[in-house]
Amino acid sequence: MQDKFNFEQPPFNTLTSEQRQDLLERIDIAYFSRGESILAPGQLIDSLHIILKGVVEERHKERSEVLAQYTTDDLFDIRGQFDGDCRHDYVALEETLCFVLPTQAFLTLMTENPDFAAWFQHDLKGRQQTAAPRKNLSEFILTRIDNGNIQPAMVIDGQTSIFQATQLLKTHHLESLIVAHDGSFGMLTGTDLLYGAVLDALPAGEPVHVLASFNLVSVQKGDFLFNALMLMVQKKIERVAVKEGEQLAGILEMTQLLSQFSTHSHVLGLRILRADNIEELADAAATLGMLVENLHNNGVRLPFIMKLLASLNSQLMRKAFEFAFPHGLHDRLALMVLGSEGRSEQVLKTDQDNALILDNDLSPAEVMPYAELFSHYLEQLGYPPCPGKVMVNNPDWVKPLDDWQNNLSGWVSRNTPESHMQLAIVADPHFIAGRESLVRRFQKHLLTAVTGRELLLSEFAAQALRFHTPLTFFGDIKQSGKGLDIKRGGIFPVVQGVRALALEQGVTETNTLERIRRLTDLRIFEPEQADNLSEALILFWQLRLEQQLARGGDGMSQLLAPAALPRHQRDLLRHALHVVKKFKQKLEVHFQIRSL
Repeated sequence: MQDKFNFEQPPFNTLTSEQRQDLLERIDIAYFSRGESILAPGQLIDSLHIILKGVVEERHKERSEVLAQYTTDDLFDIRGQFDGDCRHDYVALEETLCFVLPTQAFLTLMTENPDFAAWFQHDLKGRQQTAAPRKNLSEFILTRIDNGNIQPAMVIDGQTSIFQATQLLKTHHLESLIVAHDGSFGMLTGTDLLYGAVLDALPAGEPVHVLASFNLVSVQKGDFLFNALMLMVQKKIERVAVKEGEQLAGILEMTQLLSQFSTHSHVLGLRILRADNIEELADAAATLGMLVENLHNNGVRLPFIMKLLASLNSQLMRKAFEFAFPHGLHDRLALMVLGSEGRSEQVLKTDQDNALILDNDLSPAEVMPYAELFSHYLEQLGYPPCPGKVMVNNPDWVKPLDDWQNNLSGWVSRNTPESHMQLAIVADPHFIAGRESLVRRFQKHLLTAVTGRELLLSEFAAQALRFHTPLTFFGDIKQSGKGLDIKRGGIFPVVQGVRALALEQGVTETNTLERIRRLTDLRIFEPEQADNLSEALILFWQLRLEQQLARGGDGMSQLLAPAALPRHQRDLLRHALHVVKKFKQKLEVHFQIRSL
Protein backbone atom coordinates (compact mmCIF):
# COMPACT_ATOMS: atom_id res chain seq x y z
CA MET A 1 0.00 0.00 0.00
CA GLN A 2 3.07 2.25 0.17
CA ASP A 3 2.61 2.92 -3.55
CA LYS A 4 -0.45 5.02 -2.63
CA PHE A 5 1.68 7.58 -0.77
CA ASN A 6 0.97 11.02 -2.31
CA PHE A 7 4.24 12.72 -3.27
CA GLU A 8 2.36 15.41 -5.21
CA GLN A 9 1.29 17.26 -2.06
CA PRO A 10 3.58 19.65 -0.15
CA PRO A 11 5.85 19.18 1.68
CA PHE A 12 6.56 15.74 0.24
CA ASN A 13 6.77 17.16 -3.31
CA THR A 14 10.07 18.78 -2.29
CA LEU A 15 11.80 15.44 -1.65
CA THR A 16 14.43 14.10 -4.04
CA SER A 17 13.94 10.68 -5.65
CA GLU A 18 16.43 9.17 -3.17
CA GLN A 19 14.62 10.74 -0.21
CA ARG A 20 11.28 9.49 -1.50
CA GLN A 21 12.62 5.96 -1.79
CA ASP A 22 14.06 6.16 1.72
CA LEU A 23 10.68 7.38 3.06
CA LEU A 24 8.84 4.46 1.41
CA GLU A 25 11.25 2.04 3.02
CA ARG A 26 10.74 3.57 6.49
CA ILE A 27 6.95 4.08 6.64
CA ASP A 28 4.43 1.60 7.96
CA ILE A 29 0.61 1.38 7.77
CA ALA A 30 -1.59 1.61 10.86
CA TYR A 31 -5.34 0.88 11.17
CA PHE A 32 -7.58 2.57 13.75
CA SER A 33 -11.21 1.66 14.37
CA ARG A 34 -13.96 4.20 14.95
CA GLY A 35 -13.59 5.89 18.36
CA GLU A 36 -10.09 4.49 18.94
CA SER A 37 -7.55 6.74 20.68
CA ILE A 38 -4.48 7.25 18.48
CA LEU A 39 -2.48 9.63 20.69
CA ALA A 40 -3.06 10.89 24.25
CA PRO A 41 -1.73 13.84 26.30
CA GLY A 42 1.71 13.11 27.77
CA GLN A 43 2.38 10.23 25.38
CA LEU A 44 5.91 10.13 23.98
CA ILE A 45 5.92 10.82 20.24
CA ASP A 46 7.96 8.48 18.08
CA SER A 47 6.24 8.89 14.70
CA LEU A 48 4.38 11.25 12.35
CA HIS A 49 0.95 10.19 11.09
CA ILE A 50 -0.15 10.93 7.48
CA ILE A 51 -3.81 10.06 6.87
CA LEU A 52 -4.47 7.78 3.91
CA LYS A 53 -8.19 7.36 4.58
CA GLY A 54 -10.60 8.42 7.32
CA VAL A 55 -11.07 11.32 9.78
CA VAL A 56 -9.16 12.12 12.99
CA GLU A 57 -10.24 14.65 15.63
CA GLU A 58 -7.86 16.62 17.85
CA ARG A 59 -9.31 17.38 21.30
CA HIS A 60 -8.22 19.40 24.34
CA LYS A 61 -8.87 16.98 27.20
CA GLU A 62 -9.06 19.48 30.09
CA ARG A 63 -11.34 21.96 28.33
CA SER A 64 -13.38 19.28 26.51
CA GLU A 65 -12.81 21.34 23.37
CA VAL A 66 -12.48 20.09 19.79
CA LEU A 67 -9.46 21.83 18.23
CA ALA A 68 -9.37 20.47 14.67
CA GLN A 69 -10.31 17.65 12.35
CA TYR A 70 -7.92 15.98 9.91
CA THR A 71 -8.63 13.95 6.79
CA THR A 72 -6.88 12.48 3.73
CA ASP A 73 -3.28 13.72 3.28
CA ASP A 74 -3.34 15.71 6.55
CA LEU A 75 -0.49 15.28 9.08
CA PHE A 76 -0.46 15.00 12.89
CA ASP A 77 1.02 15.55 15.51
CA ILE A 78 3.58 17.93 13.98
CA ARG A 79 4.25 19.82 17.22
CA GLY A 80 5.07 16.56 18.98
CA GLN A 81 7.85 15.79 16.50
CA PHE A 82 9.80 18.68 18.00
CA ASP A 83 8.50 18.73 21.60
CA GLY A 84 8.85 14.98 22.14
CA ASP A 85 5.44 14.42 23.70
CA CYS A 86 1.78 14.88 22.80
CA ARG A 87 -0.39 17.68 24.25
CA HIS A 88 -3.86 16.67 23.04
CA ASP A 89 -6.05 13.67 22.33
CA TYR A 90 -6.23 12.37 18.74
CA VAL A 91 -9.26 10.09 18.14
CA ALA A 92 -10.42 8.32 14.96
CA LEU A 93 -13.98 9.44 14.09
CA GLU A 94 -14.34 6.60 11.59
CA GLU A 95 -12.27 3.69 10.36
CA THR A 96 -8.92 5.29 9.55
CA LEU A 97 -5.73 4.24 7.79
CA CYS A 98 -2.52 6.21 8.40
CA PHE A 99 1.00 6.09 7.07
CA VAL A 100 3.34 6.12 10.09
CA LEU A 101 6.75 7.70 9.59
CA PRO A 102 9.29 7.31 12.44
CA THR A 103 10.17 10.63 14.04
CA GLN A 104 13.88 10.01 13.52
CA ALA A 105 13.32 9.55 9.77
CA PHE A 106 11.20 12.71 9.71
CA LEU A 107 13.89 14.76 11.49
CA THR A 108 16.53 13.40 9.11
CA LEU A 109 14.51 14.69 6.14
CA MET A 110 14.21 18.07 7.90
CA THR A 111 17.99 18.23 8.19
CA GLU A 112 18.75 17.08 4.65
CA ASN A 113 16.10 19.06 2.76
CA PRO A 114 15.69 22.82 3.55
CA ASP A 115 12.53 23.10 1.39
CA PHE A 116 10.92 20.22 3.27
CA ALA A 117 11.88 21.83 6.58
CA ALA A 118 10.47 25.22 5.52
CA TRP A 119 6.98 23.77 5.27
CA PHE A 120 6.93 23.06 8.98
CA GLN A 121 7.59 26.64 9.99
CA HIS A 122 4.79 27.86 12.21
CA ASP A 123 3.98 30.89 10.08
CA LEU A 124 1.84 31.10 6.97
CA LYS A 125 4.52 32.96 5.00
CA GLY A 126 6.94 30.04 5.12
CA ARG A 127 4.32 27.52 4.08
CA GLN A 128 3.02 29.63 1.22
CA GLN A 129 6.52 30.18 -0.21
CA THR A 130 7.24 26.45 -0.06
CA ALA A 131 4.03 25.66 -1.95
CA ALA A 132 4.51 28.39 -4.59
CA PRO A 133 5.25 27.17 -8.13
CA ARG A 134 8.34 28.30 -9.96
CA LYS A 135 8.08 30.43 -13.05
CA ASN A 136 8.71 28.97 -16.48
CA LEU A 137 10.49 31.43 -18.78
CA SER A 138 10.69 29.28 -21.90
CA GLU A 139 7.82 31.16 -23.57
CA PHE A 140 9.64 34.46 -23.23
CA ILE A 141 13.03 33.14 -24.34
CA LEU A 142 11.50 32.05 -27.66
CA THR A 143 9.81 35.41 -28.37
CA ARG A 144 10.98 37.10 -31.58
CA ILE A 145 11.61 40.76 -32.35
CA ASP A 146 8.64 42.26 -34.20
CA ASN A 147 6.67 45.49 -34.52
CA GLY A 148 4.92 44.78 -31.23
CA ASN A 149 8.07 45.01 -29.12
CA ILE A 150 10.14 47.75 -30.77
CA GLN A 151 9.84 51.52 -30.76
CA PRO A 152 9.66 53.50 -34.01
CA ALA A 153 12.98 55.12 -34.88
CA MET A 154 12.94 58.88 -35.45
CA VAL A 155 15.76 59.85 -37.83
CA ILE A 156 17.07 63.43 -37.69
CA ASP A 157 19.76 65.25 -39.64
CA GLY A 158 23.15 65.64 -37.98
CA GLN A 159 22.86 69.44 -38.25
CA THR A 160 19.79 69.48 -35.98
CA SER A 161 20.53 71.60 -32.91
CA ILE A 162 20.72 70.29 -29.32
CA PHE A 163 17.69 72.43 -28.48
CA GLN A 164 15.60 71.02 -31.34
CA ALA A 165 16.59 67.42 -30.55
CA THR A 166 15.63 67.87 -26.89
CA GLN A 167 12.23 69.23 -27.94
CA LEU A 168 11.68 66.19 -30.17
CA LEU A 169 12.45 63.76 -27.32
CA LYS A 170 10.03 65.54 -25.01
CA THR A 171 7.22 65.97 -27.55
CA HIS A 172 7.27 62.38 -28.79
CA HIS A 173 8.09 60.72 -25.43
CA LEU A 174 11.23 59.09 -26.83
CA GLU A 175 14.41 57.88 -25.12
CA SER A 176 16.65 58.15 -28.18
CA LEU A 177 16.97 59.43 -31.76
CA ILE A 178 18.82 58.18 -34.83
CA VAL A 179 21.20 60.77 -36.29
CA ALA A 180 22.01 60.71 -40.04
CA HIS A 181 25.37 62.36 -40.83
CA ASP A 182 27.89 61.92 -43.68
CA GLY A 183 26.23 58.75 -44.94
CA SER A 184 26.22 57.04 -41.51
CA PHE A 185 23.67 56.49 -38.76
CA GLY A 186 24.36 57.18 -35.08
CA MET A 187 22.51 56.84 -31.79
CA LEU A 188 21.65 59.93 -29.71
CA THR A 189 20.12 59.54 -26.24
CA GLY A 190 18.64 61.92 -23.70
CA THR A 191 21.71 61.29 -21.54
CA ASP A 192 23.98 62.37 -24.42
CA LEU A 193 22.07 65.65 -24.69
CA LEU A 194 22.17 66.21 -20.92
CA TYR A 195 25.93 65.66 -20.72
CA GLY A 196 26.55 67.85 -23.76
CA ALA A 197 24.49 70.76 -22.46
CA VAL A 198 25.50 70.61 -18.78
CA LEU A 199 28.91 68.95 -18.45
CA ASP A 200 30.40 70.13 -21.76
CA ALA A 201 28.50 73.46 -21.70
CA LEU A 202 27.72 73.22 -25.40
CA PRO A 203 25.43 75.97 -26.76
CA ALA A 204 21.80 75.07 -27.51
CA GLY A 205 22.43 75.68 -31.22
CA GLU A 206 25.30 73.17 -31.47
CA PRO A 207 24.62 70.39 -34.06
CA VAL A 208 23.85 67.01 -32.51
CA HIS A 209 26.26 64.99 -34.67
CA VAL A 210 29.05 65.96 -32.24
CA LEU A 211 27.23 64.06 -29.46
CA ALA A 212 25.92 61.01 -31.33
CA SER A 213 27.62 57.59 -31.25
CA PHE A 214 28.12 56.34 -34.80
CA ASN A 215 29.28 52.87 -33.82
CA LEU A 216 25.70 51.67 -34.19
CA VAL A 217 24.95 48.15 -32.90
CA SER A 218 21.98 46.48 -34.60
CA VAL A 219 19.92 43.28 -34.67
CA GLN A 220 17.63 41.89 -37.32
CA LYS A 221 13.86 41.94 -37.09
CA GLY A 222 12.70 38.36 -36.53
CA ASP A 223 15.68 37.42 -34.36
CA PHE A 224 15.10 36.16 -30.82
CA LEU A 225 14.76 38.74 -28.03
CA PHE A 226 17.08 36.55 -25.97
CA ASN A 227 19.86 37.14 -28.51
CA ALA A 228 19.29 40.90 -28.36
CA LEU A 229 19.56 40.75 -24.56
CA MET A 230 22.84 38.84 -24.76
CA LEU A 231 24.21 41.36 -27.29
CA MET A 232 23.36 44.31 -25.03
CA VAL A 233 24.99 42.59 -22.06
CA GLN A 234 28.13 41.80 -24.03
CA LYS A 235 28.43 45.31 -25.48
CA LYS A 236 27.39 46.99 -22.19
CA ILE A 237 24.75 49.07 -23.97
CA GLU A 238 21.10 49.82 -23.21
CA ARG A 239 19.58 49.90 -26.71
CA VAL A 240 20.12 48.52 -30.21
CA ALA A 241 18.87 49.50 -33.64
CA VAL A 242 16.53 47.01 -35.32
CA LYS A 243 16.91 46.48 -39.07
CA GLU A 244 14.78 44.71 -41.65
CA GLY A 245 17.39 43.75 -44.21
CA GLU A 246 19.33 46.97 -44.68
CA GLN A 247 16.44 49.25 -43.74
CA LEU A 248 16.11 50.76 -40.25
CA ALA A 249 12.92 49.39 -38.63
CA GLY A 250 13.08 50.75 -35.07
CA ILE A 251 14.87 50.70 -31.72
CA LEU A 252 14.82 48.07 -28.98
CA GLU A 253 15.44 49.39 -25.45
CA MET A 254 16.90 47.33 -22.60
CA THR A 255 14.07 48.40 -20.27
CA GLN A 256 11.46 47.20 -22.77
CA LEU A 257 13.30 43.95 -23.32
CA LEU A 258 13.56 43.15 -19.61
CA SER A 259 9.86 43.94 -19.22
CA GLN A 260 9.15 41.55 -22.09
CA PHE A 261 11.09 38.74 -20.49
CA SER A 262 9.32 39.16 -17.18
CA THR A 263 5.73 39.85 -18.19
CA HIS A 264 5.00 40.45 -21.89
CA SER A 265 3.26 43.53 -20.52
CA HIS A 266 5.23 46.21 -22.31
CA VAL A 267 3.54 45.30 -25.60
CA LEU A 268 0.24 46.30 -24.05
CA GLY A 269 1.81 49.43 -22.54
CA LEU A 270 3.06 50.50 -25.96
CA ARG A 271 -0.34 49.87 -27.54
CA ILE A 272 -1.98 52.07 -24.88
CA LEU A 273 0.59 54.82 -25.43
CA ARG A 274 0.15 54.74 -29.21
CA ALA A 275 -3.68 54.59 -29.23
CA ASP A 276 -5.10 57.55 -31.17
CA ASN A 277 -8.79 56.91 -30.44
CA ILE A 278 -11.06 55.04 -28.05
CA GLU A 279 -11.46 52.10 -30.43
CA GLU A 280 -7.71 51.44 -30.50
CA LEU A 281 -7.61 51.83 -26.72
CA ALA A 282 -10.46 49.31 -26.33
CA ASP A 283 -8.56 46.81 -28.50
CA ALA A 284 -5.59 47.12 -26.13
CA ALA A 285 -7.78 46.84 -23.02
CA ALA A 286 -9.36 43.64 -24.32
CA THR A 287 -6.06 41.79 -23.86
CA LEU A 288 -5.77 42.52 -20.12
CA GLY A 289 -7.53 39.32 -19.09
CA MET A 290 -5.25 37.23 -21.29
CA LEU A 291 -2.21 38.93 -19.76
CA VAL A 292 -3.44 38.12 -16.23
CA GLU A 293 -4.01 34.47 -17.11
CA ASN A 294 -0.59 34.24 -18.80
CA LEU A 295 1.18 35.72 -15.77
CA HIS A 296 -0.75 33.51 -13.37
CA ASN A 297 -0.06 30.35 -15.38
CA ASN A 298 3.66 31.18 -15.34
CA GLY A 299 3.70 31.31 -11.55
CA VAL A 300 4.19 35.08 -11.17
CA ARG A 301 3.41 36.20 -7.61
CA LEU A 302 0.07 37.94 -7.25
CA PRO A 303 1.38 41.19 -5.64
CA PHE A 304 3.50 41.73 -8.75
CA ILE A 305 0.53 41.02 -11.03
CA MET A 306 -1.56 43.51 -9.05
CA LYS A 307 1.11 46.19 -9.25
CA LEU A 308 1.49 45.65 -12.99
CA LEU A 309 -2.28 45.67 -13.61
CA ALA A 310 -2.68 48.82 -11.51
CA SER A 311 -0.13 50.53 -13.73
CA LEU A 312 -1.81 49.36 -16.95
CA ASN A 313 -5.30 50.26 -15.69
CA SER A 314 -4.01 53.71 -14.74
CA GLN A 315 -2.56 54.14 -18.24
CA LEU A 316 -5.87 53.11 -19.82
CA MET A 317 -7.90 55.50 -17.68
CA ARG A 318 -5.42 58.33 -18.15
CA LYS A 319 -5.66 57.92 -21.91
CA ALA A 320 -9.48 57.78 -21.76
CA PHE A 321 -9.38 60.95 -19.62
CA GLU A 322 -7.30 62.69 -22.30
CA PHE A 323 -9.80 61.65 -24.97
CA ALA A 324 -12.83 62.78 -22.92
CA PHE A 325 -11.74 66.04 -21.24
CA PRO A 326 -10.51 69.14 -23.12
CA HIS A 327 -6.86 69.92 -22.49
CA GLY A 328 -7.79 73.27 -20.95
CA LEU A 329 -9.50 71.49 -18.04
CA HIS A 330 -6.65 69.09 -17.21
CA ASP A 331 -5.01 71.46 -14.73
CA ARG A 332 -8.30 72.48 -13.11
CA LEU A 333 -9.50 69.08 -11.86
CA ALA A 334 -8.26 65.68 -10.73
CA LEU A 335 -9.55 62.21 -11.54
CA MET A 336 -9.14 59.68 -8.73
CA VAL A 337 -10.11 56.02 -8.42
CA LEU A 338 -11.44 54.49 -5.20
CA GLY A 339 -12.06 51.06 -3.70
CA SER A 340 -9.94 48.15 -4.93
CA GLU A 341 -8.66 50.28 -7.83
CA GLY A 342 -7.58 52.97 -5.38
CA ARG A 343 -5.74 50.32 -3.35
CA SER A 344 -4.14 48.86 -6.52
CA GLU A 345 -5.68 45.50 -5.60
CA GLN A 346 -7.76 44.90 -8.70
CA VAL A 347 -6.72 42.06 -11.01
CA LEU A 348 -9.65 41.20 -13.27
CA LYS A 349 -11.85 44.13 -14.24
CA THR A 350 -14.61 45.06 -11.81
CA ASP A 351 -17.09 47.92 -11.76
CA GLN A 352 -16.06 51.57 -11.95
CA ASP A 353 -15.27 53.44 -8.72
CA ASN A 354 -14.09 56.98 -9.44
CA ALA A 355 -14.63 60.64 -8.61
CA LEU A 356 -13.59 64.13 -9.72
CA ILE A 357 -12.17 66.91 -7.55
CA LEU A 358 -12.56 70.35 -9.13
CA ASP A 359 -10.87 73.67 -8.59
CA ASN A 360 -13.08 75.81 -6.40
CA ASP A 361 -13.73 78.20 -9.30
CA LEU A 362 -14.86 75.38 -11.60
CA SER A 363 -18.54 74.50 -11.74
CA PRO A 364 -19.61 70.81 -11.87
CA ALA A 365 -22.04 71.75 -14.63
CA GLU A 366 -19.08 72.72 -16.83
CA VAL A 367 -17.48 69.27 -16.63
CA MET A 368 -20.49 66.90 -16.46
CA PRO A 369 -20.77 66.43 -20.26
CA TYR A 370 -17.13 65.33 -20.36
CA ALA A 371 -17.59 63.19 -17.25
CA GLU A 372 -20.51 61.41 -18.96
CA LEU A 373 -18.29 60.75 -21.97
CA PHE A 374 -15.48 59.43 -19.75
CA SER A 375 -17.80 56.95 -18.01
CA HIS A 376 -19.04 55.81 -21.40
CA TYR A 377 -15.45 55.33 -22.57
CA LEU A 378 -14.67 53.18 -19.51
CA GLU A 379 -17.64 50.96 -20.37
CA GLN A 380 -16.13 50.53 -23.84
CA LEU A 381 -12.84 49.54 -22.18
CA GLY A 382 -14.62 46.78 -20.23
CA TYR A 383 -15.28 48.47 -16.86
CA PRO A 384 -18.99 48.01 -16.04
CA PRO A 385 -20.96 50.77 -14.26
CA CYS A 386 -20.87 50.81 -10.46
CA PRO A 387 -24.16 49.50 -8.97
CA GLY A 388 -23.85 52.15 -6.24
CA LYS A 389 -23.21 54.84 -8.89
CA VAL A 390 -19.81 55.83 -7.44
CA MET A 391 -18.83 57.29 -10.81
CA VAL A 392 -18.00 60.64 -12.34
CA ASN A 393 -21.23 60.65 -14.36
CA ASN A 394 -23.04 60.98 -11.02
CA PRO A 395 -22.97 64.65 -9.81
CA ASP A 396 -22.64 63.39 -6.20
CA TRP A 397 -19.08 62.34 -7.06
CA VAL A 398 -18.07 65.52 -8.92
CA LYS A 399 -17.41 68.42 -6.54
CA PRO A 400 -15.08 71.38 -5.97
CA LEU A 401 -12.39 70.76 -3.34
CA ASP A 402 -14.12 72.92 -0.71
CA ASP A 403 -17.34 70.93 -1.10
CA TRP A 404 -15.44 67.65 -0.83
CA GLN A 405 -13.76 68.81 2.37
CA ASN A 406 -17.12 69.84 3.82
CA ASN A 407 -18.51 66.40 2.95
CA LEU A 408 -15.57 64.66 4.62
CA SER A 409 -15.98 66.71 7.78
CA GLY A 410 -19.71 66.01 7.80
CA TRP A 411 -19.27 62.24 7.45
CA VAL A 412 -16.78 62.24 10.32
CA SER A 413 -19.07 64.32 12.55
CA ARG A 414 -22.22 62.28 11.86
CA ASN A 415 -20.55 58.95 12.73
CA THR A 416 -23.40 56.77 11.41
CA PRO A 417 -23.31 53.45 9.50
CA GLU A 418 -24.07 55.41 6.31
CA SER A 419 -21.22 57.85 6.91
CA HIS A 420 -18.90 54.94 7.72
CA MET A 421 -19.70 53.49 4.30
CA GLN A 422 -18.93 56.80 2.60
CA LEU A 423 -15.64 57.12 4.51
CA ALA A 424 -14.66 53.56 3.55
CA ILE A 425 -15.21 54.44 -0.12
CA VAL A 426 -13.10 57.61 -0.07
CA ALA A 427 -10.38 56.35 2.30
CA ASP A 428 -8.43 54.75 -0.56
CA PRO A 429 -7.99 57.55 -3.14
CA HIS A 430 -5.50 57.11 -5.96
CA PHE A 431 -4.68 59.89 -8.44
CA ILE A 432 -5.06 59.06 -12.14
CA ALA A 433 -5.01 62.28 -14.18
CA GLY A 434 -5.31 66.05 -13.99
CA ARG A 435 -3.79 68.00 -11.07
CA GLU A 436 -2.43 65.66 -8.43
CA SER A 437 -2.24 68.27 -5.65
CA LEU A 438 -6.05 68.26 -5.42
CA VAL A 439 -6.04 64.58 -4.42
CA ARG A 440 -3.24 65.14 -1.91
CA ARG A 441 -5.21 67.96 -0.27
CA PHE A 442 -8.35 65.78 -0.24
CA GLN A 443 -6.51 62.95 1.54
CA LYS A 444 -4.76 65.30 3.97
CA HIS A 445 -8.12 66.78 5.02
CA LEU A 446 -9.56 63.30 5.60
CA LEU A 447 -6.63 62.20 7.79
CA THR A 448 -6.80 65.45 9.76
CA ALA A 449 -10.57 65.12 10.25
CA VAL A 450 -10.35 61.62 11.81
CA THR A 451 -7.36 62.42 14.07
CA GLY A 452 -8.28 61.79 17.70
CA ARG A 453 -11.83 60.62 16.87
CA GLU A 454 -11.60 57.44 18.96
CA LEU A 455 -15.31 56.58 18.96
CA LEU A 456 -15.56 57.04 15.19
CA LEU A 457 -12.49 54.88 14.55
CA SER A 458 -13.75 52.16 16.92
CA GLU A 459 -17.11 51.97 15.16
CA PHE A 460 -15.40 52.19 11.78
CA ALA A 461 -13.09 49.29 12.72
CA ALA A 462 -16.07 47.31 14.03
CA GLN A 463 -17.24 46.95 10.41
CA ALA A 464 -14.41 44.43 9.99
CA LEU A 465 -16.23 42.16 12.47
CA ARG A 466 -19.58 42.20 10.65
CA PHE A 467 -19.05 38.84 8.97
CA HIS A 468 -18.15 35.67 10.83
CA THR A 469 -14.84 33.99 10.02
CA PRO A 470 -15.87 30.82 8.11
CA LEU A 471 -14.44 28.30 10.58
CA THR A 472 -16.42 25.57 12.28
CA PHE A 473 -16.50 24.97 16.02
CA PHE A 474 -13.86 22.32 15.33
CA GLY A 475 -11.55 24.81 13.62
CA ASP A 476 -12.16 23.48 10.11
CA ILE A 477 -13.32 25.44 7.04
CA LYS A 478 -17.04 26.26 7.02
CA GLN A 479 -18.98 26.83 3.83
CA SER A 480 -22.55 27.10 2.62
CA GLY A 481 -24.07 25.11 -0.20
CA LYS A 482 -23.14 27.90 -2.63
CA GLY A 483 -19.51 27.97 -1.50
CA LEU A 484 -17.30 30.12 0.71
CA ASP A 485 -17.57 33.89 0.18
CA ILE A 486 -13.89 34.77 0.51
CA LYS A 487 -14.49 38.52 0.28
CA ARG A 488 -16.75 38.53 3.33
CA GLY A 489 -14.93 35.83 5.25
CA GLY A 490 -11.33 36.80 4.58
CA ILE A 491 -10.55 39.79 2.37
CA PHE A 492 -12.92 42.44 3.74
CA PRO A 493 -12.04 41.96 7.44
CA VAL A 494 -8.33 42.41 6.66
CA VAL A 495 -8.79 45.36 4.29
CA GLN A 496 -11.25 47.18 6.58
CA GLY A 497 -9.31 46.50 9.76
CA VAL A 498 -6.02 47.64 8.27
CA ARG A 499 -7.78 50.68 6.77
CA ALA A 500 -9.05 51.67 10.23
CA LEU A 501 -5.56 51.34 11.71
CA ALA A 502 -4.09 53.34 8.82
CA LEU A 503 -6.59 56.18 9.35
CA GLU A 504 -5.85 56.19 13.07
CA GLN A 505 -2.09 56.42 12.47
CA GLY A 506 -2.28 58.97 9.61
CA VAL A 507 -0.80 56.54 7.08
CA THR A 508 -1.02 57.94 3.53
CA GLU A 509 -0.43 54.65 1.69
CA THR A 510 -3.62 53.14 0.28
CA ASN A 511 -2.50 49.63 -0.75
CA THR A 512 -3.28 47.15 2.05
CA LEU A 513 0.11 45.39 1.92
CA GLU A 514 1.93 48.74 1.98
CA ARG A 515 -0.26 49.86 4.89
CA ILE A 516 0.67 46.71 6.81
CA ARG A 517 4.38 47.40 6.20
CA ARG A 518 3.98 51.00 7.35
CA LEU A 519 1.99 49.97 10.43
CA THR A 520 4.75 47.48 11.25
CA ASP A 521 7.28 50.32 11.06
CA LEU A 522 5.05 52.19 13.54
CA ARG A 523 5.06 49.09 15.82
CA ILE A 524 1.31 48.54 15.48
CA PHE A 525 2.09 45.05 14.15
CA GLU A 526 4.80 42.65 15.21
CA PRO A 527 6.83 41.51 12.15
CA GLU A 528 5.59 37.90 12.36
CA GLN A 529 1.95 38.99 12.60
CA ALA A 530 2.42 41.40 9.69
CA ASP A 531 3.97 38.66 7.53
CA ASN A 532 1.17 36.22 8.31
CA LEU A 533 -1.56 38.79 7.70
CA SER A 534 0.00 39.82 4.37
CA GLU A 535 0.40 36.22 3.24
CA ALA A 536 -3.16 35.39 4.28
CA LEU A 537 -4.50 38.24 2.16
CA ILE A 538 -2.32 37.24 -0.80
CA LEU A 539 -3.60 33.66 -0.49
CA PHE A 540 -7.25 34.84 -0.50
CA TRP A 541 -6.59 36.92 -3.61
CA GLN A 542 -4.76 34.01 -5.26
CA LEU A 543 -7.50 31.46 -4.61
CA ARG A 544 -10.19 33.91 -5.71
CA LEU A 545 -8.32 34.64 -8.94
CA GLU A 546 -7.95 30.93 -9.72
CA GLN A 547 -11.69 30.40 -9.24
CA GLN A 548 -12.52 33.50 -11.30
CA LEU A 549 -10.29 32.37 -14.18
CA ALA A 550 -11.88 28.91 -14.01
CA ARG A 551 -15.26 30.64 -14.45
CA GLY A 552 -14.17 32.45 -17.60
CA GLY A 553 -12.60 35.54 -16.03
CA ASP A 554 -15.59 36.72 -13.98
CA GLY A 555 -14.02 39.47 -11.86
CA MET A 556 -17.18 39.88 -9.76
CA SER A 557 -17.29 36.31 -8.38
CA GLN A 558 -16.20 35.95 -4.73
CA LEU A 559 -17.07 32.29 -4.07
CA LEU A 560 -14.55 29.52 -3.41
CA ALA A 561 -15.19 25.78 -3.41
CA PRO A 562 -12.86 24.56 -0.63
CA ALA A 563 -13.73 20.89 -1.16
CA ALA A 564 -12.35 21.12 -4.70
CA LEU A 565 -9.01 22.55 -3.56
CA PRO A 566 -5.89 20.36 -3.28
CA ARG A 567 -5.08 19.34 0.27
CA HIS A 568 -2.15 21.75 0.67
CA GLN A 569 -4.33 24.69 -0.46
CA ARG A 570 -7.08 23.69 1.98
CA ASP A 571 -4.46 23.57 4.71
CA LEU A 572 -3.18 27.04 3.77
CA LEU A 573 -6.73 28.41 3.58
CA ARG A 574 -7.61 27.03 7.00
CA HIS A 575 -4.40 28.48 8.46
CA ALA A 576 -5.08 31.86 6.80
CA LEU A 577 -8.62 32.03 8.19
CA HIS A 578 -7.22 31.44 11.67
CA VAL A 579 -4.86 34.39 11.02
CA VAL A 580 -7.93 36.52 10.23
CA LYS A 581 -9.65 35.33 13.40
CA LYS A 582 -6.65 36.42 15.49
CA PHE A 583 -6.51 39.76 13.66
CA LYS A 584 -10.15 40.42 14.55
CA GLN A 585 -9.31 39.76 18.19
CA LYS A 586 -6.51 42.31 17.92
CA LEU A 587 -8.93 44.88 16.51
CA GLU A 588 -11.38 44.25 19.36
CA VAL A 589 -8.66 44.94 21.92
CA HIS A 590 -6.95 47.82 20.08
CA PHE A 591 -10.16 49.76 19.43
CA GLN A 592 -11.96 48.53 22.58
CA ILE A 593 -14.81 47.37 20.38
CA ARG A 594 -16.31 45.02 22.99
CA SER A 595 -16.89 47.93 25.35
CA LEU A 596 -18.96 49.92 22.84
